[in-house]
Amino acid sequence: MKKYFVFILSLLFILSIQYSQRTFAQDSSQFGLPEGAIARFGKGKLNQIQYSPDGKRLAVAGSIGIWLYDTATYKKITLLTGHLADVNRIAFSPDGKTLASGSRDKTVRLWDVKTGEHKQILTGHVYGIYSIAV
Repeated sequence: MKKYFVFILSLLFILSIQYSQRTFAQDSSQFGLPEGAIARFGKGKLNQIQYSPDGKRLAVAGSIGIWLYDTATYKKITLLTGHLADVNRIAFSPDGKTLASGSRDKTVRLWDVKTGEHKQILTGHVYGIYSIAV
């Protein structure tokens, strides 16, 4: 019984050391980053990712807004902001020129993908937007 108790305490001690080294040895922006990944997309909570129909753009909807990335260079193009709450859903138009975004703020916004310009806001929804279909 005593050997079992010593074994369990030793195991817990070793696990706590390994955990604390992983937790405190990294920059907080790197927590949870998968092995082999070099960076995170944007900031804030991630809600949805969509590729444009031609595959040249990647839109990432989150708690801050919508991040647009160039898929050839992996560089951020712009951050689309305007919603007053998390952006829950996004969808590209079939021609890839317009991006629709739906938010908990009960609005749908339309964006020009090329310029990042806000085109239109659709209001009057009773609940937050949790689905968009094109």
